[in-house]
Amino acid sequence: MKFILDEKVQYLKGVGPSRAKILARMGILTVRDLIEHYPRDYSDRRNVTKIADALSGRKATICGAVKISSVVPLNMKLSVFKAAVEDPSGIMWVEFFRKANPYHKHDIFSSLKATFEKGNRVFIFGKVEEEFGLKKIVPDDYELVVKEGEEKAFRKVVPVYPLTEGLSQKWMREAVFGALKNAEKDLNDILAERTLKKYGLTGYKEALNGIHFPDDMECVQKSRERLAFDEFLVLHAALAVSKKGTENIRKRQEYGVKKDILTPFREKLKFEFTRAQKKAINEIFRDLQSKKPMNRLLMGDVGSGKTVVALCAMLLAAENGYQSAMLAPTEILAEQHALTINRMLDGLPVRTALLTSGEPKAKKQREKLLNEIGDGKVDFVVGTHALLEKSVVFGDLSLIVIDEQHRFGVLQRASLTQKAGTPDVLLTTATPIPRTLSMTLYGDMEASVIDELPPNRQAVETLHLDETSAYEFAKKQMKSGRQVFIVYPLVEESDKRELKSAVAEARALSKSEFSGYRVGLLHGQMSTKEKDGIMTEFRDARIDVLITTTVIEVGIDIPNATLMIIEHADRFGLATLHQLRGRVGRGKEKSWCVLLGEPKTEEAKKRIEIMTATNSGFDIAEEDLVLRGPGEFLGTAQHGIPVFKAGNIVKDGRLIEAAKGLAAEMIAGDPDLKSPENEGLKKAVLKTHGPRIRLANIG
Repeated sequence: MKFILDEKVQYLKGVGPSRAKILARMGILTVRDLIEHYPRDYSDRRNVTKIADALSGRKATICGAVKISSVVPLNMKLSVFKAAVEDPSGIMWVEFFRKANPYHKHDIFSSLKATFEKGNRVFIFGKVEEEFGLKKIVPDDYELVVKEGEEKAFRKVVPVYPLTEGLSQKWMREAVFGALKNAEKDLNDILAERTLKKYGLTGYKEALNGIHFPDDMECVQKSRERLAFDEFLVLHAALAVSKKGTENIRKRQEYGVKKDILTPFREKLKFEFTRAQKKAINEIFRDLQSKKPMNRLLMGDVGSGKTVVALCAMLLAAENGYQSAMLAPTEILAEQHALTINRMLDGLPVRTALLTSGEPKAKKQREKLLNEIGDGKVDFVVGTHALLEKSVVFGDLSLIVIDEQHRFGVLQRASLTQKAGTPDVLLTTATPIPRTLSMTLYGDMEASVIDELPPNRQAVETLHLDETSAYEFAKKQMKSGRQVFIVYPLVEESDKRELKSAVAEARALSKSEFSGYRVGLLHGQMSTKEKDGIMTEFRDARIDVLITTTVIEVGIDIPNATLMIIEHADRFGLATLHQLRGRVGRGKEKSWCVLLGEPKTEEAKKRIEIMTATNSGFDIAEEDLVLRGPGEFLGTAQHGIPVFKAGNIVKDGRLIEAAKGLAAEMIAGDPDLKSPENEGLKKAVLKTHGPRIRLANIG
C-alpha cells in the first residue's frame, strides 16, 4: 500500500506540476517532504496595535477600515496602489508597487482593489514608517476580515518558511495546511504512549500541527523538541542496529605485546608520556588485542601528542608482522608525518614509505615501491588520497590510521578499509569534536581524548595588535635567537580583494622591516623539493622569519619558533586560527600568537575575542560549532553527517542523550525491531539511514 506521505507533492490540491518543480529546488518532492519543511521563524500577530501607538521603524499588526484607495502611475512601467486604513486612533497608508504594462488587458491591481474596497476591514502586518507626519506601513502580509475569529494569518502566531523564487509565504502556509489535512490518517507515532509519558513528550500529530500552526511560542518549543527527539532516536537506533550487526565480525589479525620494537622505541624517546597519552595507548592496545575490529576516534588538541600515540599502535602491528597505513589530507602533512616517524624510529628495524600523487616521481621508483608494499616489505605506508588508488595493494594490512579524518568522505574511508578485509581503524583529529556532535557523528564509535599538553609545553598567549607593534615584537624575538612565522591568506596578490599576499610581502619585508634578518617563503604552489628545502632550513634555524600561507596549518613542528603572526586574522575561521597558533609553543620557551586585522562583522569580532580569551581547543570547537553550524565546522560536505530538520546538535545535548539511551534500550529488547510496537521506528530507520549505515539484519 502506498501512503499519501510518499505521494508526489504535485498531486496535492493547489500545487500542480509547475509549483512542484519550484518545490523540487528546495528538495521538496513528496507530501512528507512538505510536512517536514519546518518554519525558520514565527511572526507573532496575536496583538493588534492601535495606529496611533505604532512606532516608526518597528513591525506591527494593525486592523482598520478602508477609507479610500487609488492607483497612481509613476511611469510607463511602474504604478502604485495606495489605500488609507483607519481605526479609532488614527489613519495609516499602505502602498503596493507593481510593474504595470499599459497595453496589458489584465488589471494587475484587481485583487488589491477587491480586498481594499472602501468599507472593508483588513489586517495588515509590516514595518511602520513615517513621512511628513503621515504614517504608512510596508506590508509583509494582509488579509480581508470575512468573519471575526476566523482569520487565517492574523490574531495568531504565524509560521515563516524558507522560500525560493516563485513562492510566497501565504501560498506555502496553505500548501502545508493542506498536506497535513490530507495526510492526517498516515501520521503514525513511532513512540508508544508510555514512552511519551516517560519522557514528557507531546504526540507526533500534535507536534506537527504545533510546529506549523502553534498557539504560542511555548507550543513551538514543545513541538520542535518532540520532532527533534524522533530524529535523534531514529539515528541512534540505526547506529545501535549497525553496531549489533558488526558484533559477530571477528578479525583475522592477532596482536601480542612482544616489546621487540616497542621497548627500544620507548627507551629512545626523550620525553615521558602524559597521563592522557598513556590512557589513550592502553585503550587502543586493548582494542587491538580484542577479537573485534577496532573502530576508535582519537581526539586531541594541537601539540597534545596524537602522532606518537598512533605510532605506538602502528609499532604493535609491526611487531606482529602486519602493515599499517596512515592517510593524511594534504601532501605537506603526509610528508611531515613521514619525516616525524622516520626521525622517531631512527635505528629501529621498521621501514616507512611515503606515497603521494607527487612522490615517488620516477615511474620505475614508484613501481618498485608499490611492489614492495604488495610484498609486505614496507611496514608503514604514509600517504594522501594516492593510497586509495587501485594500483596500491598491501601484503598484509591490518591497521589504518586516518589523520584529520573529517576531511575525508565516508566512501573514501571505506575504499581504504576494503584493502584490508577486517582492519583495525583509528581516526584522529586535532579539531576537538564537541560532545553533542560526537554523539551524532560517532555514536557507534569509541573515543579516546588527549586533554592535556606535554609537561614542557607552555600555553601560547594570544594578542590582537597593530602591524607596527607586531613587527617590533618579531624583531625582539629574533634578536633573542628565536624564530617567527608570518601567515597570509593569499599566495599571490589579488585584484579582487585588498589582502596582502605571501609572495609580495616576503619580497617587501626582506627589504624593509626585516632587512637584517633571513626571510624565507613557503606556500602550497611550490614543488615538494622546494617545500622540503625551506622547511629544512627553517628547522635548522637558517631562516629567522618564515612568511607562509595556511599550508603550515597542521603538522609543522619547530620548537625554536616562539611567535606566530597572522595577517588578516579576521578572514580566518576559528579552527584555522587555532591550528595556526598550534605551530608555536612546541618547545620550552614562552610563545605568542599575534592577530592582525580589523574585524568588520560581529562574527569576525567574536572570533578574535574567543581566540584571545582561551587556548582550549575544546572550548574553541564548541564556540565554532555555535557560530558556523556542523557542516561548516567540519569543513566538508562528504563526511556523511546526518541532516536534522528539527534537531539542533549544538543545543539539544539533553535530547540526544535521552534518545540515545532509549534507542539502546529498544534495540536491546528487540534487536531487529520486529515487534509490532517498533514497526514505525523500523520503517523510519530504514528510510532515513538505510543507504548510509549497515542495516541488513533489519531490512
